[in-house]
Formats: sequence, C-alpha cells, structure tokens
Amino acid sequence: MDMKESQELVEFRALVGEFVQTHLPKGRLDPYQYVGMGEKDGLDDWFRTLAKKGWLAFRWPKEFGGAGFSVSEQIVFQDELQRRGAPVPGGFGLTMVGPLILQFGTAAQKKRFLPPIAKHGEIWCQGYSEPNAGSDLASLQARAVPEGEAFIVNGQKTWTSRAHLADWIFVLVRTDTGVQKQRGISFILVDMKSPGVSIRPIKQIDGQAEFFETFFDNVKVPAENMVGKINEGWTMAKHLLGHERASTGGNVDGHLLDRLKSLASRYEQDGRPLMKGRDFRDRLARLEMDADCLRYTRYRMLTALMQGKAPGPESSIFKLYQSELVQRICDLALEAMGPDSMRWYDKTMAPDAYEFPMATNIHRAMSIYSGSNEVQRNIIAKQVLGLPD
Repeated sequence: MDMKESQELVEFRALVGEFVQTHLPKGRLDPYQYVGMGEKDGLDDWFRTLAKKGWLAFRWPKEFGGAGFSVSEQIVFQDELQRRGAPVPGGFGLTMVGPLILQFGTAAQKKRFLPPIAKHGEIWCQGYSEPNAGSDLASLQARAVPEGEAFIVNGQKTWTSRAHLADWIFVLVRTDTGVQKQRGISFILVDMKSPGVSIRPIKQIDGQAEFFETFFDNVKVPAENMVGKINEGWTMAKHLLGHERASTGGNVDGHLLDRLKSLASRYEQDGRPLMKGRDFRDRLARLEMDADCLRYTRYRMLTALMQGKAPGPESSIFKLYQSELVQRICDLALEAMGPDSMRWYDKTMAPDAYEFPMATNIHRAMSIYSGSNEVQRNIIAKQVLGLPD
C-alpha cells in the first residue's frame, strides 16, 4: 500500500486548510457542541458555509448536492478538518439515511430528500430502539398498518437523539406479525410535524436533554415514504448501520492523541512534564501504535468503498476497535489532568484540557451506538472467523 499523497492530494489538502482558516467561525468553536447543548446545532453557520461551498455532503456525488470527492479526497478532507479543530459534518441525515436513500431510494425519494440534507435545510433523527427492543432490535413492536395509499403508524421509540431539533425521522416498523421477526419489518420516513407525533425528553446526568422518547399515535404516512419494499426493513437497517459504522469517528483518535500530547507537555508529575516521564511515554506509544493499526483498517474499509462494495465486516472491526481505543486515550488524559478532569463544561480551561472531560462522557457511548460492541464481536465471529452461531 502506497501511503504517500499525490501532488493533487497535497494541493487539495492545502485548499481545504485555507478554506477552514478563512471561514471557520472565530473564537472557541466547541467540537462537541453539536452533540447536545440544547441549541439547533450551534454550528449552523459553519455547516451552511460548507453547504454553500458544496462540501457539507462530502461523501455524496455532485448530482445530489454532494462534493463529488474521491474516497482519497474524503479522507484528506475529514483529516484536515479534524487537524484544524473544525467540526466534521455528520448526523443522521448526512451519514445514515442519506446514503441509504442513495443506495435504495426511488428517483422521487432522492429528489425530495437528498438536496435539503446536503444544504443543511432539514435535520433528521432515528427511530430504532424501543423500551423492549434495544440490542435485540428485531423485537420491535411499533406497527404500520396499510390504509389506502398510506400507512397508519402506532407505537413508541426511545433514545431518539435530537428529536427536538429534527424535521424528519426514519423509523423501523412492524408490518407483518405472522413471519420470523426480522422478516416482518419495514423502513419508513416520517415527517416530525405529522399529527400524532409527540416527544418527551430524557434528562441526562449533565442536566441536558439530548435523548427523547418519541410516540406515534395513529400517524398517517404516505406509502411513497417507504424505502425499499414492504417487509425488507431489516435489510435496510443493516445497510444503514454499515454506513454509520463506516463514518463513525473518522480520525478522531489521531485528533485526541495530538490533544493528549499537548496536554501532557503542561501537566506535571513529580515536578516535571508528563511527556518526559517514562511510564507515560510508554503508554502513549502503545496508543499511537494502536491508532496506526486502526488507520490502516480504515483504509482497507475505504478501499472497499472505492471499489464499489458495500461496507463489510471491516466496518464492524473499525467501530469496535476505535470505540475502545478512544476510551483508552480519554482515560489516560483524565489521569494526566488529575482533579481538572472533573471540570465539566468549564470553558475557561485551555481547549485541549476542556475537551477531554467532554470527550470522555460522549465517547463512552461509542461502545453502544451503531450496534453495541458485543454485537460487533458476534458479526466478526460469524463473517470473518466463520464461527458457528
């Protein structure tokens, strides 16, 4: 594998860097603000600036409002944004339902839904988990019953991230109760302003309400809003999770390692900077080696995408390994910070210090979302190692 960037990629990296330096909002732009500060993104200006440039949907083809970047350009673009502290475009529309509609949607669905996502004009949320259907998602009970040219949806979803901001929600619903549970599920798109849709906040340990319960009470949804065929929702769900895992995190581990080294040059132990301590440097070196292994796994995954293949088991390997690596980086950073590690939301701290208490809490969820790590291990066992069920 030749890892040296071509002259064209070197020039492209410089172009991206210059754009970020010129257009990124001045002052402290919290890279975690979009996750759950109770505002509509907090990053609207930045995302709209990227959208105006045509770079918001940087993984999409130009005909649907995307940047039309090659996979190599996508890697450089994402890495350069993270290197400069600029939030990388993401979310349920850009990285999940958008790619699924590109892959399986009708021409009418692509025309209706993709351009608003690429312009940051419509925000999406996800309706998968239910109170009794978390990791065992196939046990979901939300129902969609045909009625003329529509479906009537009833049921409840939980852990709906950013439901209070969303314009649309993609929902897994049961459309057949007389077959194996995975075969009776469909994938449908619901306008959050539809009569009968309501939400209720779930307050978190930090006092914020980023997650919601979402209720559907006789919600009428046009049949044309079903992606794929009826009862093929489980196939849609697996492909969507593959897209999510393939996009999860990017080079976040490299970004955090850079922050950690900056942090360790200032925090001291026994009267000298941590970076000069043998034990700390040994642990840091091990994390950097693991990050290199992860980087090459990421390239393997993206090479498959370059060849026109759907995300395979590499996406599960990447998601599993990255989630645990990022948590280990955060754990070492909190050890280095000592009592400062408890200063949540204290923006008077230096950016590299403030980031880690936030990152630790946020990235703890990486073990759960996009399919829990236990589920990823089962996928790897079956699809890579060929172990029996």
